[in-house]
Amino acid sequence: MMKILVVDDERMIRLGIKAMLERKFAECDIQVASDGIEALDVCKENQMDIVITDIKMPRMDGIQLIEHLQDMESKPLIIILSGYDDFTYTKQAIKFQVMDYLLKPVVRNELFNVITSAKDKLDEKNALQNEKDEYVTNQLNYMLLNPTINEERVEEIAQKLQLYPYSDGFYAGVFHFKGKKGTLVKNEFFHLIRKQIRHVDNHSLCFIDMNGNLVVFTENIEGLYLAAENNDSETASHLCMAISQKESRMGKMKEAYKQANEALTYAFLFPNQRIFTYEQVKAKKESTIRKEEQVLQKIFNMLGTDRQNEIRSSMLELFNIEALQDYKITYMESLSKAINRIIFDQVFNQIGTESIEIFKLYDKVGDMFNYDNIYDYFHAVEELTMYLHEYMKEMKSVYTGDNVMEKAIDFIHQNAHKDLNMAVVSNYISLNYSYFSHLFKEYTGENFVDYIKKVRIQKAKDLLTNRDNKIFEVSEAVGFSNSKQFSRVFRDIEGISPKEYREKLYM
Repeated sequence: MMKILVVDDERMIRLGIKAMLERKFAECDIQVASDGIEALDVCKENQMDIVITDIKMPRMDGIQLIEHLQDMESKPLIIILSGYDDFTYTKQAIKFQVMDYLLKPVVRNELFNVITSAKDKLDEKNALQNEKDEYVTNQLNYMLLNPTINEERVEEIAQKLQLYPYSDGFYAGVFHFKGKKGTLVKNEFFHLIRKQIRHVDNHSLCFIDMNGNLVVFTENIEGLYLAAENNDSETASHLCMAISQKESRMGKMKEAYKQANEALTYAFLFPNQRIFTYEQVKAKKESTIRKEEQVLQKIFNMLGTDRQNEIRSSMLELFNIEALQDYKITYMESLSKAINRIIFDQVFNQIGTESIEIFKLYDKVGDMFNYDNIYDYFHAVEELTMYLHEYMKEMKSVYTGDNVMEKAIDFIHQNAHKDLNMAVVSNYISLNYSYFSHLFKEYTGENFVDYIKKVRIQKAKDLLTNRDNKIFEVSEAVGFSNSKQFSRVFRDIEGISPKEYREKLYM
């Protein structure tokens, strides 16, 4: 939305121009001011695109206002409005690169033409700026993520991009939204943060990184704190921020970015904290997980037994969250990898890959950063562990007596001619679908579909010995939906068609 400010000490003139513009350019935001001082305050609070200003006004005239506007980071286009056709004013206007000069009384069409021309210039300027911003963002992301780029090369890139040199040192800040937030909501909030930071430090560098986080390089750390703390909306409750140490050279941009991201990972351990600094987290303790590996092996050994209470208490022993918060995040990452290796991977080596349901759970639980915080991750690990415990427990009970599988096989042979599937059979013997899938393959050496086909073809061979049984009748009798499918399956298994098989019998 284009923002226009009309400045004139005569109330009727400024309101008249405002009314004309609102009728013609309804999509624009039109504001008014009665003199230069009021206009300057409006421009500081709101980034105006066009300023239409009178020359002769009390307190601060139009030329003085234009002088002050030259100091703004984003200068608006200026249109001078005056009842004095004076070359002195024109000369001063040229000095400040004023876009146009209109005489009072304002001619409606002349005003509209000037605003339309200004709009075209702004559109062109914004397109070029967006293109430049995108180029700078891409170059920065490449620089920060490429491991082969050293400090000297970072210095060169910073100079090439004409980045502010931060001669007094700088900080890197990374703003992150926890949980799922719409892209539009997140971008609007990041825009607000940018505005707050640049109000404190107009040399700050802000861009979105490859992780979708807002990255800020600034020499004023207070701006980072203000942006993080001064947002009390419900949306802001999902925001957290991490800050690097102060670095003195532009070549350290990668190091500062790395520090801020390392600090940001601690939001996983401290979900209620909003601000993290590298100074705080680098002091965390380091430790190995040898003792924890022994506890994990103990948990694995107890899976499938009647010791589920001990399993739960051992899990709580591992996830002593207050103790975990004293250590570096790398300790938690090592523990997570050990859980995958010692419990989950060993279980899957035993039960195979038949259970899609379980693998969907493991696909997420396998990476702790798939969860917003350690509490959610712990509940997911506990849920999957107890699920595997019950799975193995039931498998053991089944293995202790083959009569359950014999009952299933007998049911299949008796009902092969019907619309039979694994769910029907597993329900018949009151066994979990996933357990039955794994156990069936272990017991028969074949998957369920192939086994059913063989049972049906064997029954078909018996029926084909009687010449009175037509082939399509045999097909229906053994459970095939049509004779073409029957013939295809018969040929796949026996190597010849049902007709050829019958002819061979009576040769």
